[in-house]
Amino acid sequence: MHGMKSHLSRPKRLRVYYGWRKLGKSIKKESLTVIFLNDRPGPRFDKDGYDGVTRWMHVVYSRWQTDEEMSDAELFCHMYAVHEIMLDDKEIQGSLELALQANYNADRNNVSVEERELIRNKLREAYLASHPGYHEPHGVQLFIDFN
Repeated sequence: MHGMKSHLSRPKRLRVYYGWRKLGKSIKKESLTVIFLNDRPGPRFDKDGYDGVTRWMHVVYSRWQTDEEMSDAELFCHMYAVHEIMLDDKEIQGSLELALQANYNADRNNVSVEERELIRNKLREAYLASHPGYHEPHGVQLFIDFN
């Protein structure tokens, strides 16, 4: 079993980080980013208090993973699992509100309504603070009313 990680070495609690992707020379597209920690970070990752994720994203919220989410961590061989909602995605159409709704829906099985609202509001506030004058794109349908 050389090179294999034992599930016994996993910490009892792992974090999930929400924020906005840092842009740079190689990353040019904005995205709402969610990073799941899958394993205990090494000593060099602990310096920023965010398990090293601030190298890739501006963290606006973090929470503990649920037991179900932590069981998913056993399937990954990497320290992080990264999920991104690209703002220029065909489904999102450049809409902040559609991106926030997609993330809200993705968390529905593991996060309470109250915490999902808190996450959505913190992500919105952080985005709007760094994008003064932002407005929703014209022609984007945010909600469907079946009544």
